[in-house]
Amino acid sequence: ALAWHYQHVSSGELSTVGEEFARPGVVHRLDRHTTGVMVSAKTDTAHWRLGKQFEQRKTRKRYLAVVHGEVEPLTDCIDVPLGKHPTKRDGYAVRWDDTGKPSVTIFHVREIYDGFTLLELDLKTGRTHQIRLHLQHLGYPIVGDDIYGGKHLKVGNIVPRGVPFPLPRTDFVIKRQALHAAYLAFTHPISDKPVEFTAPVHGDMANLISMLREHRFKKAPTLANTVVNLETAIN
Repeated sequence: ALAWHYQHVSSGELSTVGEEFARPGVVHRLDRHTTGVMVSAKTDTAHWRLGKQFEQRKTRKRYLAVVHGEVEPLTDCIDVPLGKHPTKRDGYAVRWDDTGKPSVTIFHVREIYDGFTLLELDLKTGRTHQIRLHLQHLGYPIVGDDIYGGKHLKVGNIVPRGVPFPLPRTDFVIKRQALHAAYLAFTHPISDKPVEFTAPVHGDMANLISMLREHRFKKAPTLANTVVNLETAIN
């Protein structure tokens, strides 16, 4: 889809880096079914320079996630090593042995609902499935993430019984992990100037948050060091 866009809608081509894997121009990745900001490169030079920033952890990334449970404390650092799952061929897991790689995620509680929490997450490393595994490890799996302990939510799981709602209580609100890459900042590979990009939350996750706000809202803590403007991202 990305290659088609550049060939038919945008101008120019993508970088040739990654062509052998059918991923030309793709500098980094998001988990399947995770929405949000991605960066691609039009030239090989830009690709290599951007890739170096990701490798050296010089980019800034912020994610939003809706999780099961009311998270405590309001902000904390998850420093738990991750690696390949010992028995599942394509799986990943917390690994305390020498196969585990250092993995660090900082979370900030943005909104608390009855039984759920909206988190802003700051990735200090970029391991596969890092956010999903770290939150599962804490006991707060991401809503909809059935691989790592989350559950798909239906209208009836959010809206109290007896409260009128335009959709059947058996309809799913979201059928994927409620995880969104909301913010990405890096140094432009050509101009060398700092740039930042945001992406609005996808419709299904935005609807989930709106429903939680309307029917289960408890509080919205005011915290330092948050980056994402929720009203811009969600509305």
